[in-house]
Amino acid sequence: MAYPKVVALDTDWTIFWGWLNKNTWGKGAGAFNPVQDNINQVNYWEIQDRTNANNKCGMYADIPRIVEDILKNGAKIAVVSRNTSKDMCDRALWYWKVKDDHGKEKRLIELVKFDEVYDSEKTVHFEKIKGYTGHHYTEMIHYDDEAPNNIVEMMLGVTFQVSRDQKGLTWENYQEGLDMWRRNKAIESPWHGLDLNLYPKKKLIGYSGMDLETIKLLEAGGRRHDRIEAARWGYAMYVADDPAVAKYFANWIKQTAFGPQAQTIVCAIYARDDSIFNSLPKIWVPDQNDMKTNVSSPNKFQVAWSQEDRDRKVASWGVKKPYILFSRHPNMGRGFPVPNNWRFNEMVVYGQVQEALMLTVRLSDQELNHHVQNGPHLHYEQKFSEWNITVPNEARADFRRWNENF
Repeated sequence: MAYPKVVALDTDWTIFWGWLNKNTWGKGAGAFNPVQDNINQVNYWEIQDRTNANNKCGMYADIPRIVEDILKNGAKIAVVSRNTSKDMCDRALWYWKVKDDHGKEKRLIELVKFDEVYDSEKTVHFEKIKGYTGHHYTEMIHYDDEAPNNIVEMMLGVTFQVSRDQKGLTWENYQEGLDMWRRNKAIESPWHGLDLNLYPKKKLIGYSGMDLETIKLLEAGGRRHDRIEAARWGYAMYVADDPAVAKYFANWIKQTAFGPQAQTIVCAIYARDDSIFNSLPKIWVPDQNDMKTNVSSPNKFQVAWSQEDRDRKVASWGVKKPYILFSRHPNMGRGFPVPNNWRFNEMVVYGQVQEALMLTVRLSDQELNHHVQNGPHLHYEQKFSEWNITVPNEARADFRRWNENF
């Protein structure tokens, strides 16, 4: 069975419960210097501060089994943490012993290939690991208890699996992460450049008005990095089934995000392989606020957890990441190309799907006007069955509230 090349684990509340903090440990009578010398092992699982027994940490119960499994699958272990007390983390991992892939007991720190513990955005940690190994980010997975670190998935493509409620990394959570990584790999379609003729199974799936820098990233087979533009369903590529709507938003984002001098272009969005696209899980969500993400909020913790909570809600409807999200968007009012204050369709394509499957092709003004006049207009609301879109009862009730007979 396929397995990542690098498995990265956070420290506090992932490998172990508690917090190793150089500002609170080793402050009692008779403290040693350096601070990590104040860490004593109490038993197989726990360590504590020799100067203050209230300071303690413990390795989570499933970690030995997980570490052995990682090594048996030939992967490299990375410790990726923003903890500012690296020497303390290293000492703790020196005390805890686990079995290697041959069943021989080793100190956990001896089994760590990449010891990346420092207070930087975690994209920095993974950029260094990529530099050490040459492995693509899609060959890596990160387990963490802090949702804001899901930026490594949004920006780079590292599969991110969060643990909740300070339960640490459990065997179940570990397997869920591996399953998600395998689903991410299963939707990959080879990138052959921008020539449409090189994709015999391509499918036009919509139109998107975007800023030039984002377009360049997508044209290189990558993913969008922009975190400025309004995005009510999280950081993603927003796609319309009507080219006139995409044209409207190409101008709208100049006013709301990038400024009047920005260059924005409407692009045709294709799936590189229609069979992969058709089988890819999709969800049509109701237009309800408790599922949305306010990306303009200064509270990045709240922004990140809203994305994780939406994924959990979508999973409760039977759709797991990676997925494509659909919704009905309120009419934008005066000057909008959809009449009578009717709502319109939007498709939301997240980073893993962008990089694995999407093809972005710029439209000239002439080509765009041709599409506006002649189509094709794709009518996502008619694609439920053909495109494998799950429509939960809550979404159908949302249609009824607006007298939309889909």
